[in-house]
Amino acid sequence: MIRHTTILILLLAGALSLTLFTVKYHVQDLEQELTDLDRSIADDRQAIHVLKAEWSLLNDPERLRLLSTRYLGMKPVEVEQFGDFDDLPERPPKSPVNMPETTEEGTPTALQLNPINARASE
Repeated sequence: MIRHTTILILLLAGALSLTLFTVKYHVQDLEQELTDLDRSIADDRQAIHVLKAEWSLLNDPERLRLLSTRYLGMKPVEVEQFGDFDDLPERPPKSPVNMPETTEEGTPTALQLNPINARASE
């Protein structure tokens, strides 16, 4: 009877040792993956920082003004280029042809509400 118990305990100890061995190396692999991800995140943050600095340099208004003048022949907008609302022509009144059909209550008809039906009836 003692031999069966001893063998059972030894098998159980072996199974636990194997399980512990497997879990230990799995945890080590996960820790290595976490370290790699942390390093990758730090690298990406550094790259983002560099890209933001580069973006602000490239979008400097003075630099863009010089480039637009040199390569595109653009000049700053002068006040004289702007017009007044008074200088705009008045809108022409709507012609009866463009007016929607209405019912007696003054609401548009169903054909006017659905442009597909309006096209089909024409």
